[in-house]
Amino acid sequence: MSNHKKMMVTRMILFAANLAVVLFMSGIIYNGTELICDHGLARKFLEKMQYMPTIPWKVTIYSISLSALLLISMVMRETIFKEKKMILYLLSVADIALCVGVILCLNMSNKGILLIAITNIILYIEGNKPRGIFVLAVILTYIILDHDILSVRISILSVNDYIQYYDPSRRLYIFGLRNVLTSVNEVVFIVFMVFVIQQHIEENQQIKELYGEIYQSREELKIVNIQIQSYAEKSEEMAKIKERNRLAREIHDTIGHTLTGIAIGLEACIELSEKNMEKTKLQIIKIAELARSGLVDVRRSVSQLRPDALERFSLIPAIQKLSQDINECTSTTVKVDIQGQIPRLSGDEEEIIYRIVQEGITNAVRHGNAQMINIVLQFKKKELSIDIIDDGNGCMDINHGFGLKNIRERVQMLKGCVGFISKLGGGFTIRVDLPLRERA
Repeated sequence: MSNHKKMMVTRMILFAANLAVVLFMSGIIYNGTELICDHGLARKFLEKMQYMPTIPWKVTIYSISLSALLLISMVMRETIFKEKKMILYLLSVADIALCVGVILCLNMSNKGILLIAITNIILYIEGNKPRGIFVLAVILTYIILDHDILSVRISILSVNDYIQYYDPSRRLYIFGLRNVLTSVNEVVFIVFMVFVIQQHIEENQQIKELYGEIYQSREELKIVNIQIQSYAEKSEEMAKIKERNRLAREIHDTIGHTLTGIAIGLEACIELSEKNMEKTKLQIIKIAELARSGLVDVRRSVSQLRPDALERFSLIPAIQKLSQDINECTSTTVKVDIQGQIPRLSGDEEEIIYRIVQEGITNAVRHGNAQMINIVLQFKKKELSIDIIDDGNGCMDINHGFGLKNIRERVQMLKGCVGFISKLGGGFTIRVDLPLRERA
């Protein structure tokens, strides 16, 4: 059983104990009044009190009715007004008023009923300051409603005034039972407070453990961030070295070879120009052909500066590898759907299609916080349709930043068309239609 349930059960036991005290004290007043009347001491009793006390049966009815209202207030807190702060404040004030009414009905003989008001305050009033104010009000009420204090200025009855008309043997039982009921009331309240303290200790322990976990996670995250940053720097440096080496090889194999041939041929032309102009002319023609051949090699080398994925795979496997990397490295799920017969594509078509898909995924993950991205490539006879649909944040006004401009420019290179659709909270859609070149 949780501490909260234990506190609720203890509070109901406390109410039952106070109800027993109410019935016991009202019974003493009722029987005591009958004894006074039976012995013909009513006139003497009234002259001693100097005021007309409440009719005994009304004392029982009033005190039980006020106790019932107190029980209703407790039930309403738990079932109807548990989350309504102002109503809980009003119910706490009503609790104090009902407890005061019961105490006055029983001639200050059961101040312990105020402990019920304290339990209600502890359970339902949030915040140390409001809770402290209400508890202080109950404590002041407990101090003020004391028969010895009030009787100095006001002529009021005491339950002892009724008990003295009982015979001595019955008086002993009455005092003994009253002390037992009062002790039970106090012990139950102490048990309630033990559960309250235990709950606070457990909450503090849970907060401490959670703080420790958060601190440990933060330290681990710092280490991971440092490792990721170091890895990114190393990867970037390795990529630069790899690209630099590849470019060096291309320059050496194409431009270097061509320029060497041209330089040697020109030196030969200088020597032949003084002896045979016809041979010099033929040599220059050969040098021009070599230069044109070198230019073709240079263009071919430049055309090979494509994404690394396209160097290792064809278009569709490269896109699938791209989506696989996103699925493995992020919480976003990318699904690729290929429809139709895939034709033979040129290098620039493959690169542009790859870059469009790559940019669409990047925008969905980085700007849209998407969890699901669906990519549909529909190959038709002379056209390719690309749909990139995500479930991200979306937006009311589409901002054509660098990424979207980059997609539009690439599409225009193949004389295609592109559209962007979005709404706030409704994700983002990129629709591209590209004409495909005919292949023999």
